Amino acid sequence: HCALLVLALLAPVLRRTLARPAAAAAFAPAVAYCGLAAFLCGYHVHEKALLPPLVVLAAHAPPAGSAAARLHARLLALLSAVAHYAVLPLLFGAAEYGVARALLLLYQCAALPALRARALPGGGGALLRWHEAAYLLGFAPLELLCAAVLPRLAPRLAFLPLLATSVYCAVGVHYAAYLAYRLWRVEVGE
Repeated sequence: HCALLVLALLAPVLRRTLARPAAAAAFAPAVAYCGLAAFLCGYHVHEKALLPPLVVLAAHAPPAGSAAARLHARLLALLSAVAHYAVLPLLFGAAEYGVARALLLLYQCAALPALRARALPGGGGALLRWHEAAYLLGFAPLELLCAAVLPRLAPRLAFLPLLATSVYCAVGVHYAAYLAYRLWRVEVGE
């Protein structure tokens, strides 16, 4: 069933991309969308599988100031936060805890202004919509919940912080897949 779901999600993008190979600008968003769709409907996936679509999107650069650049910047900002935060539980040692969170925060503090400058060269307006910014800010209470609250409330249920992280990141991955599909449609000219 999983393979059929993945193929159903990939079919419109693959059909259109293969039918019009001249639309090279749409290839990177198509690859990113396909990777995210496979992640969403795959039988057994791991958070590390979010990194290939992220790398493809990071290497892709629509013309500055275009509608595609704005959508690309939003997608890259959200997916990078989700992908990086989703792999943090792999660094579970006390020595890695602070460094991993600090690096994630530093990356976001550097990436968001850079993405905004590319997407909005005139400097006007916000890069993210209110619900996207609220989602990114939600990682702070999630971290508090996973690091301090759940281990004290339910110390015998060690999987609860991982479950909370996975569920919260899954919301972001679904939204990122939607944005990747929209970016592909914009770049293909629909």
